[in-house]
Amino acid sequence: MLILTRPLPAARRTAVASRQRGVGGAILFSPVLRILPRKMVGLPPGTPIFTSENGVRAVADQVDLSGRPVIAVGPRTAAVAASYGALPEITGGQADALATALIARGGGEYVHLHGAHVTGDLVGRLQDAGIAAQAEMVYDQQQLPLTGAARHALLGSIPVILPLYSPRSARIVASDLGEKPVNTRVIALSQQVAQSWPWTDTALVATTTEGPAMLDAIAAAVAAQN
Repeated sequence: MLILTRPLPAARRTAVASRQRGVGGAILFSPVLRILPRKMVGLPPGTPIFTSENGVRAVADQVDLSGRPVIAVGPRTAAVAASYGALPEITGGQADALATALIARGGGEYVHLHGAHVTGDLVGRLQDAGIAAQAEMVYDQQQLPLTGAARHALLGSIPVILPLYSPRSARIVASDLGEKPVNTRVIALSQQVAQSWPWTDTALVATTTEGPAMLDAIAAAVAAQN
């Protein structure tokens, strides 16, 4: 069984892509986060930085991004930005690498448009390097409980594959369970995600933080169970 805890739109995409990679068996949706955009009256000054597609959607549904250069953390975020008419530049692959790349080239001003819960301090790093930057929260990530079916499966004896895409989602699922899952293999997007999962012996880390690497790891884990 594959249990997906991403926000529902992302979970559905992951399910479809997993099927395309030959993943069979049951797929259970149990989102532990709901994305809630915040009202905006306009963009702050600076080149927008997006570290998730959720940030892009939260902004672009309220502010016209057509023809506007933006910085995107990876291909998926860039693709969503481009779908709204923005001119994305892919930098980094994750927030730390993005900060390093922007510091190396200098310039600015930048504005990081992010959710209520972030990993790392992108703007702080830029400011410490003398680059003008600010941050604005453009969406909240409301915590949701595991569904009864997901909880039962994770604490049961059947083999489960559990992809985790953020440190917060890892903590939410672990806290909700309250005990180590019996027969679960976690696929973590990064070392930071894996370290946020209390039972690290059950976690594998994807080779990169890009979506295809996660999908490859999911497919390999499912195949290993069969």
